[in-house]
Amino acid sequence: MFKENSTLRLCCLNSLNQTMSVIQQINGNEEKLLNMILGEIPSSRVAIICDHDGNILWNSIRDNTTSFLTLDETKESLKRSIGSWDKRNQLFPKIGNGKYAIVAYDRIKRITIPLPNNHLLFVSLEGEEFGNIKNIMTIVNWVDSNMGL
Repeated sequence: MFKENSTLRLCCLNSLNQTMSVIQQINGNEEKLLNMILGEIPSSRVAIICDHDGNILWNSIRDNTTSFLTLDETKESLKRSIGSWDKRNQLFPKIGNGKYAIVAYDRIKRITIPLPNNHLLFVSLEGEEFGNIKNIMTIVNWVDSNMGL
């Protein structure tokens, strides 16, 4: 289970490598979730929470980590993920609610998890796909238990 780690910085996103003042609020569980992901999962690189329009509300980035994508590319990727979840929503009445989606690239694995308030959690992990399954399921289970999905 996750432990809270207060030493990690959460920041509102201006660019993936630069902080700015808070523009929007996320709830306490979402803030705790971002702290715990980077604090407890060594393979995590970036954790982002965005709204349904793809606006980045908060992010947390591991120290000494540089994003592979520009801010515009990241926003575009978020919008594609939101579009995919919108398409999945059409099937939910027949197959149930979606819990998470994983996309594996050569350099990273990305997991998206729908959150309450129409928000989306977007996490980038390094490492082997099978080595990350336990980490991914830890995130999913914490969200399910603590955020009522």
